[in-house]
Amino acid sequence: MKTFVGLFAIDAAFGFAIAVTYWFVAHEEAAGTALLAIMGAALALATAYAVLAERDAHLEGDDPNETNEQAAGEVLGVFTSASPWPILIALCTLALLTGMLWSPLLGAAGLIGMILCFWRLGAESARTGT
Repeated sequence: MKTFVGLFAIDAAFGFAIAVTYWFVAHEEAAGTALLAIMGAALALATAYAVLAERDAHLEGDDPNETNEQAAGEVLGVFTSASPWPILIALCTLALLTGMLWSPLLGAAGLIGMILCFWRLGAESARTGT
């Protein structure tokens, strides 16, 4: 977990540093700065989640003495291939971000679609227990 946290924390700091630099270099251009800041915030959120919720996780990458043969067969998690919600969330995210550039109506539709997809994904996860 230390490797994951360190990598994502450095990436989050890089995202925020690039956002601040872009603000001054691009003469206060708001859209690019906002997207870079969102990137940094998303990486910071992933880092915070790892620190708070997954602090007891044992990942093979944290043990410098473990070989690839010893780590083979490790369960990495549950990955569903039958659920349509992840790809629909990606499409709604695309609509939201495209709407930020071209049309507020498209952005609002993407946001509403994303909220509905997350709601249904949560309901599906609760029903299957994964």
